[in-house]
Amino acid sequence: MPYTRTLSFLAAMLIATMANAQQDTAISDFSFLTGYWSGEGMGGQSEEVWMPPSGGRMFGIFKQSNDDGLIFTEFMEIAEVDGQFLLRLKHFSPDFSGWEEKTEHLTFRFTGKSENSANFGSLRYKMSDTDTLIIELDMQQQSGTTKTETFVLNRARNKD
Repeated sequence: MPYTRTLSFLAAMLIATMANAQQDTAISDFSFLTGYWSGEGMGGQSEEVWMPPSGGRMFGIFKQSNDDGLIFTEFMEIAEVDGQFLLRLKHFSPDFSGWEEKTEHLTFRFTGKSENSANFGSLRYKMSDTDTLIIELDMQQQSGTTKTETFVLNRARNKD
């Protein structure tokens, strides 16, 4: 019985922590993502652009390529939906055909933050310094195991 009570207590604490994270969060808390980021991940070149928060939302674009060219792109949105922040995204092939069905998208629920980090469950963003963004994505493998892909992106500068 103590084991069951402990699990119930831990589940209640997790739910309370997630609820508190939602209550203490505003779209401006994600503004550290704003900018153009470039680096490596998934064995290739990764680029991500986030626009500043506006109208209670943030929008971004991700591009993955390698020496052979474009692999895929993503269109992303962070928004508060029904009282909780979500990161929603859609994937596109190089020919701009969507991976997800027309009305479907992947959803990552906001689970916590610090000054320069935001966790959306299996997708985590953190600034290791003012010019380095680290993205960690837990991906379910066909074997049933989980693999964490890490993207290390640097703030891109204008080449003027």
